[in-house]
Amino acid sequence: MLPISIVILSKNEELNIARCVNSVKGLTAEILVIDSGSTDKTIPLAISSGAKVIDEIWKGYSETKNIGNEHAAHDWILSLDADEEMNPELRSAIESIFSKEIKVRMAFCVRRKMVYCGKVLHHGSQSWEYRKRLFNRQTAHWNHNDVHEDLDFSVPMKIKKLKGFLWHHSYNTSEEHRERLEKYAQMSATQLSKKGKKATFIKRYLSPAFGFIKNFIFKGGFLDGKKGFQFALNEMWYVKRKYQLLKALS
Repeated sequence: MLPISIVILSKNEELNIARCVNSVKGLTAEILVIDSGSTDKTIPLAISSGAKVIDEIWKGYSETKNIGNEHAAHDWILSLDADEEMNPELRSAIESIFSKEIKVRMAFCVRRKMVYCGKVLHHGSQSWEYRKRLFNRQTAHWNHNDVHEDLDFSVPMKIKKLKGFLWHHSYNTSEEHRERLEKYAQMSATQLSKKGKKATFIKRYLSPAFGFIKNFIFKGGFLDGKKGFQFALNEMWYVKRKYQLLKALS
């Protein structure tokens, strides 16, 4: 067993939580599911899969993750989303890291492969998505962004990419994707407003179009066919919607 704590946020994740927990079972003795009011079968499924469930009031992505880290028995944290699944190569890479002495001034990025409406997207902006996920809580904490949270470090760090990846079982339908993006657009607009950002003409009209072209054409999203087009189209809508809401706020 590795000296790490795996921390997973959840709320109504009965379709995902068992798959996530089972993919990391045996890697460590501590798998913590930080649940914020699930009303479905998330909690019993997490427990039966081998996780410890801790009930916490939702305080936003960053703050709830930081609270989850405080519950951990180990300083080294592996942060996962409930809709993610670790592949064997990533598991081996993490085991290799802890087979020797590891410095606290190191953190590790993990690649994600998106499973979108039942299809793996091999191209587009999401095809080489890396997220900082393995870190020491003595030197790192989640920042206070309302959305798209990231790690801040208290000391200079060496960031390394790990082999392997996480399957990201993102959205089952395009409509579900739109609904989530509406939520993110509202949060992003509020965050941008707090920072004094403005919804200029370029941001409202040119940025969404350029984002679509970059994602679907330049980064090869068209190679993923209809699902690649749906994903790129929804992401374009998200950018447009975000700046529409920012314009309304200002």
